[in-house]
Amino acid sequence: MLLKNGFITKNGKNITRSVLKLLGNTIEVDDGFTLGSFFLMVERYPDLENISEILESLLEIVSKNISSGFKTQELNSLLFYKTIEIKGFPGTPSLNFYNTLKGVFNKKILDLKFFHLEDLLDHKLKLGKLNHVVFGDKEDAFQYDTFYTLFELVEGISWELSFNFNPLQCSIRR
Repeated sequence: MLLKNGFITKNGKNITRSVLKLLGNTIEVDDGFTLGSFFLMVERYPDLENISEILESLLEIVSKNISSGFKTQELNSLLFYKTIEIKGFPGTPSLNFYNTLKGVFNKKILDLKFFHLEDLLDHKLKLGKLNHVVFGDKEDAFQYDTFYTLFELVEGISWELSFNFNPLQCSIRR
């Protein structure tokens, strides 16, 4: 269980040692878990920084803003989910699995590429269902219950946020 305060618990007890042995474990997130909670967790368990080279830079941005209460009004929450995509004709058939972090506003899924990391920290982070896309037909995608591992969450969020790398102070002001 990943808690709002950044702690990881297993069987109701706080984990105080290295979390490397837990990377393959299935996770759940506390109701109050936010993107800021995710970064508190990475700071609390520094072994997690080794999963992605980008985490150090993201933590540097977040460390200046973690207690600021930033939350964009353009999103209700954040959603982390898996996609399995079957591709076929034309070309060689393939099966792709990937994780995605998106914003949710009034039940619509939104890209985060135009949001600053600082504006996302106080949004609740939820784990979504697996989307099954067959031959590129994203309109008729199926959804299934699934599980997530600690590794998937840390690597997936790091990867997705690497595309949102503009610090707030780099905004173009009018």
